[in-house]
Amino acid sequence: MVKALVDRDSCRGYGNCLIAAPSVFDVDDDGLVVLLKDDVSEDELSAVERATYDCPTNSITIESDEAAEK
Repeated sequence: MVKALVDRDSCRGYGNCLIAAPSVFDVDDDGLVVLLKDDVSEDELSAVERATYDCPTNSITIESDEAAEK
């Protein structure tokens, strides 16, 4: 399984993540990223990778379970 991670401190509210992967990301009333779920399914992985790539502040990262276990 792959996990999405967000850094709300570096988020500036561009919303690219919400556009790329609305089933995983949202924005709050302040316009900052909110993680709807951290476990990313295989069907969602491409969209989350796009959100990671599109984030101008690098506030989104992806971590595999194998990396988390080490």
